[in-house]
Amino acid sequence: MSFSTLLEILALAAFVLAAIGFTWRKIDLIAVGLALWSLGVLIPRLSSITVSTVVLLLAVVAFVAAAIGWRYRKINTIAVGLALWVLSVLLPALLHIS
Repeated sequence: MSFSTLLEILALAAFVLAAIGFTWRKIDLIAVGLALWSLGVLIPRLSSITVSTVVLLLAVVAFVAAAIGWRYRKINTIAVGLALWVLSVLLPALLHIS
């Protein structure tokens, strides 16, 4: 079992805990699950640093910030992380349009 798979299993556990209503202090378990899941996707991609990989790394940072409860005005950090993740998926297709 690879480390990425282990992270994805931990993400699943965080999602299940969030679904059943478990809370612990001010930690957002949905953001924890998203951070673990995106980190599991990021680790195999670290061998080749591309713009898409850097954007995915920024998504992981946004999810971690959301998980610990960091807020900046009315910006939803989970939504920022999801937007960055989708951008990292779309960038390879958008950059090869020519």
